[in-house]
Amino acid sequence: MFNDNLKAIRKEKGYTQETLAIELNVVRQTVSKWEKGLSVPDAEMLQKISEVLDVSVNRLLGAEELPKEESRNELAEQLARINEQLAMKNRRARRIWRAVLIIPLVVIVLLAVAVTLGRVYTADNRVPAGKVAYTCTLDGETYGYEFEYNKNYQVIAAGGDGWISDHVDVQYDDVNQAVAHLKDYFKEHGGTVTLTEQTGIEINE
Repeated sequence: MFNDNLKAIRKEKGYTQETLAIELNVVRQTVSKWEKGLSVPDAEMLQKISEVLDVSVNRLLGAEELPKEESRNELAEQLARINEQLAMKNRRARRIWRAVLIIPLVVIVLLAVAVTLGRVYTADNRVPAGKVAYTCTLDGETYGYEFEYNKNYQVIAAGGDGWISDHVDVQYDDVNQAVAHLKDYFKEHGGTVTLTEQTGIEINE
C-alpha cells in the first residue's frame, strides 16, 4: 500500500520525514499522515514525490510498471482506490469510536434508571397502607397482636405478645394469610380472635 511504500522508499533514499517535507514544501505532519495511512496526496503531489525520491509513481503505489500512455489512467485509478480504502477505514474508525462512547453512556443510563426504580419500589413497599390489631383469648389468657402492611397487602411489620410469636407461625408475607392463620390457630384450640383496630386499606375479613 502507498503508505508502506512511501515509508520504505523514503528510508531507502536516506530521507527523514522532515527533510522530505522540506523538499516537497509541506509540513512534516503531512508526510507523517501519508505514512500512517491517514491521508493520501493528490496526483500532482504524488508526481512530485516520485521526482524527489527518484522512483516511478507506480512503484510508490505498488503497481506494475505500465507504458506511459496507460500510466495516467492507472494513476487515477490507484488514487481512487486508495482514497476509497482510506474513507472506509475512517468510517470504520468512527463507528468504533461511536460504539465506544455510546455503550458506556447507555450502561450508565440503564444503571441510573434501575437504581431509581429500585429506590421507588423499595420506598413504596415500605410505606404503611393499613394496620389491623387483634385481641386473642385462649384458656383464660388474653393476647394482643397486630400487623402493618403496604398497599399490596405485604406485611412490613408485625408484633405483639411473645406467646403468639412462640406458638403461632405468623411469619407470612401476605397479611391476609397471616391473619387467617392466626384465626385458624385459636379457633382450632378453642380460643377466639377479635378485631380491635383497623386503619387504612382493609384486608379480607
